[in-house]
Amino acid sequence: MLDLSPLGLVEPPFSLSPDPRYFYVSLQHKATLAKVTYTTEQRQGLSVIFGDVGVGKTTVARRLYQIYRDRTDFYTAYIPTPLYPSDFQFLKNICAEFGINPKRSKLLQLAAFEEFLISAFKEDKNVLLIIDESQGLIGPQFELIRQLLNFETNTRKLIQIVMIGQNELRNKLRLKRALASRVATRSTLEPLHFDDTRSMINFRVMVAGRQEALFTDDALTKIYDYSRGMPREICVLGLNILPAALISKAYVVDGDLVDQVIEELK
Repeated sequence: MLDLSPLGLVEPPFSLSPDPRYFYVSLQHKATLAKVTYTTEQRQGLSVIFGDVGVGKTTVARRLYQIYRDRTDFYTAYIPTPLYPSDFQFLKNICAEFGINPKRSKLLQLAAFEEFLISAFKEDKNVLLIIDESQGLIGPQFELIRQLLNFETNTRKLIQIVMIGQNELRNKLRLKRALASRVATRSTLEPLHFDDTRSMINFRVMVAGRQEALFTDDALTKIYDYSRGMPREICVLGLNILPAALISKAYVVDGDLVDQVIEELK
């Protein structure tokens, strides 16, 4: 592993893995999380989060999972990539995430899941299902989600579902009117503004062990211009800048070094 101590870092600040410790909460993230947590805790059913590739959707998904997985009043499951050949297989996987044994038919599996939801409600526990990369779902699987949302009391949904997906999901939901009508809240993640880009970079550097700024203002501006505020692009560029800084024996990264790395990436 690359020794980053000459830069004052104890670990890499720009990993592409969605580590919740490195999740910088921008204003739009706060708004999105606030809407989803309100919908979830008020048992209103379905929340949807849209976003282009690289804006940090999976990081938000994992942050939500982190918020609820250890709460004793919640049963929480996270499905990172819902690529299943049928709605029955999708349902069996959902049930497995909640510890429900597989059944021989979809009807029996739905009955077992409903029994689980009713039992959880009687225990005063909420059930949360987070589905990342939801644009990969196919027709019958959208219908299955609608069926799950039909499990409810007069005032509360027995299961809360958060669907997170690329903008293609928006188009698919337009064709699934019965499901789209059940969406309680919608959010769209956009690229970061410059101030949030600077704050995200400085936050990651601080979490990685360095308390002082690693990048000059000029370097930050060039990172923003190159990445267009896309968190994944910011991290990819950061990953390439660190070894270049070590080779150059630079303790602070300036704009010229960023230009050099960008030119190499091109």
